[in-house]
Amino acid sequence: MSGREVKLGQTLSSLIERGGYSRNRQEILTALDISPAALSQYARDQTRPSFQKLVALADFFGVSLDYLVYGEVTETVSDDSSVAKYVNESVSRAMASARRHTDLVGRIGRVLSDRVDAVARELADSATAGREGLIQDDEAARIEGYCLSAKILTLDLQYDLIAMPDGEPAAGEFLEVVAKNLAKGCDYQFLVPLGSEGMVEQFRTLLTDRVGRDSVRKNCSFRRTGQPVTAGTALYQLDMVALQADEPALLEQMGEYISVGGDFGYLISPNSDSNSDMVMNKTHRERAQSAFAALWAAAARV
Repeated sequence: MSGREVKLGQTLSSLIERGGYSRNRQEILTALDISPAALSQYARDQTRPSFQKLVALADFFGVSLDYLVYGEVTETVSDDSSVAKYVNESVSRAMASARRHTDLVGRIGRVLSDRVDAVARELADSATAGREGLIQDDEAARIEGYCLSAKILTLDLQYDLIAMPDGEPAAGEFLEVVAKNLAKGCDYQFLVPLGSEGMVEQFRTLLTDRVGRDSVRKNCSFRRTGQPVTAGTALYQLDMVALQADEPALLEQMGEYISVGGDFGYLISPNSDSNSDMVMNKTHRERAQSAFAALWAAAARV
C-alpha cells in the first residue's frame, strides 16, 4: 500500500464547484445513475463509491483515478504496467459480467416482484416498526410520495437540505419527494422557527431548479413561528386509492395509523442517530393538526 491520504470527498467537492455543478448536480447524477444523497455522501466522505462508480466519476470530470482519490497529479501509467492491466481487466470483466447477467437479473426481478408483497405482509404481521408505532425514513419518504397535502413543522429542514463542504446546500432525502409532489399539484405548508430564513431560501432555490418558480410559489408556503419549537411534525393527507394500488404492503403495515380519509402524522426524530420517527395515533394526530393550524395562523410569511 502507498500510505497516501485518501482525499476523495475533498477532491470531488472541488471538482463539483469548479465544474459549475454546485447548484444543479443533475448531470452528474444522470451520468452515474446515483441519487443526490449518494453523491452528497461521497463528497462528505460518509460512504465510498464502488470501483465502477469511481471510474465513472473520473471519466465524467476528465481526471485520473489517482487525482480523484488522492488529489494528486501523477505520471501517465504505461499500458503494460500491472496497475493499468489490472484496471483494464477489471473494467472488462465488469462489463462482460453485466452483459452475461442481464437476462438472469431480469428473471430474478420478475420472481421478486411476484413475492415482494407476500414477504412484506409477513413482516408486517411480525414485530415490525409499523406495529411498534415507528416509521423508518425510507418508509416516510415513500408515504409522502402519495400526499395530496402536507403540513411540516421543522426545526432545521435537515431531511431536505445537506450542508456541503463548499457551503452550498445539496438535496436531502426528502427534497426530491417534495419536488415531485409539487409538480403533481400537492400543497405544502412548512412552518419553521425564527432564524430559519436562510435555509428556506436555499430550499426554495433547489425546488425552483427542479419544478420552476411558479409551482413553488403556488403550492409551497413557508411561515416562521415565534413560539418555541422543540420537535418536528409531519402531517399528511394521502391519496388512498393510489397508495393502495402501488404500496399495498406499506399501507397494511401503517394502516391502523391512517384515517379513512387519508390523514397520517408522525413526530420527526429530534436527533440524527436514529432513522425512525414516532407515528401518531388518532387522538395525537388531531391535537397536532389543531396545534399546527393555530401556529400557522399566527406565524409570519417567509
